[in-house]
Amino acid sequence: MLIDLEDVGRTVSLVLGRRDVKADDRLIEDLGAESMDVLGVIVALEEKHGVAIDETAAAGVSTVRDLYEVVLKSQHGPTADTDRSA
Repeated sequence: MLIDLEDVGRTVSLVLGRRDVKADDRLIEDLGAESMDVLGVIVALEEKHGVAIDETAAAGVSTVRDLYEVVLKSQHGPTADTDRSA
């Protein structure tokens, strides 16, 4: 199943219990997530999409869009291009 940005937003919304999650929302600053919450979102995305997200890539995640890009790269391998227009 190919992931899309809206799907990542829905997963973030469900895990964090937040509504109206936007692509450029910062997980910690805007959505009030703590590091364990971010880990929970990452695990949920890994399970849902059957990917393994690299710890180094996960450490650079700040926004919902960052999460999308990391999952997308995980689906297509380390050389995948990401589409920021999604």
